[in-house]
Amino acid sequence: MDLMKPEENVKESASSELISQVFGPAAGFAIGDPTGISAAAISVIAKWGLDRFIPLLISRRQSERLYVWGKQAAEGIAQRLARGEKYREDGFFEETPTNRSNMEEVVESTLKKVMDTTEEPKIKFMANLTENVRFDSDLDIDTYRRILKILDELSYRQLCLIKLFMNADQIDLDNFGNPNVNHNLSSILTDCFEVLDKGLINPNNALMNKIRDLYLGALSTSLWGKGDTPPQFPGFVNSVGFSNILGENLFKFAKLDQIPDEDVNVILRELKPESTGIS
Repeated sequence: MDLMKPEENVKESASSELISQVFGPAAGFAIGDPTGISAAAISVIAKWGLDRFIPLLISRRQSERLYVWGKQAAEGIAQRLARGEKYREDGFFEETPTNRSNMEEVVESTLKKVMDTTEEPKIKFMANLTENVRFDSDLDIDTYRRILKILDELSYRQLCLIKLFMNADQIDLDNFGNPNVNHNLSSILTDCFEVLDKGLINPNNALMNKIRDLYLGALSTSLWGKGDTPPQFPGFVNSVGFSNILGENLFKFAKLDQIPDEDVNVILRELKPESTGIS
C-alpha cells in the first residue's frame, strides 16, 4: 500500500472540500475555511492519504493543529519544488516488505505527535522536519523518529534554550548572571541542565560553562565534568556547540534557527536582567 496517491487522483475542488478530503470529515468540518493555503500545497497534501490515519472523533483543537502542520509542511515542500529542488531518490518512498513505506510511517507518527501536543509553537518545527524528510537523504527514518521524539519530549522553552546556546558567542558573558534566583529562573536553569543531560548541548559550550560556574560552582565538576581531553574517535562530539550529531540534526532538520528571537530573549532577560537580547 503506497501512501502517495497518484497525481491523477488529486482532483480540483474548492479549498474547503479538498481539506475535508485530505484530513477527513471531522477535520474538514472543524477547520472550516482554509483560506491562505496555496493550490500547490493542497496538491502536495492531497497525495499523503491522511484520511487513513485521522479518526472521525477528534477535537476541533486537534484538527486545527493538524491543519497548521499540514499547511506549513506542504507549503514548504511546494516552494522547494518550485525552486527546482527534487525529491530524494534513495528508495525512501518505496514500500517495505511490510507493505508500508517510510513516508507512510513519517506521516502517521507525526500526526499523533501533532494532535497531542499542548505546546502549539512546536508544530512549526515538526512541520519543518516533515518537509526536510522529503528532500534530504541524510535524514533516514531512524533519525526522523529520534528527532520527532525529542521535539515531542522537550518543552518549547527548552527548544528556545537550544537556540540560545547556539548563539552564545553573541552574549556578553563577562556581565552575565542574575543573583535573584526566583522560581522562574530556577525552572529555566533546570531546563538548561535537562537539555545538557539529553546530550543536545556540548558540556563545553561557553554559555553552559558560565551557567554552571555561577549556579553550581564546585558541584559542576562532579555532576557534569567539563573535561578538556579530546575524544579518541572524533566525529560524534561537536566541540563548538552541540554535544553530538543528533543535536546538530535536531537544529538543522527542525530549523530551530526559525525560533523567534523575542521568545529566546524572554529567557535571556531572566538569566541576565540587563540584557537587550540576541540579534
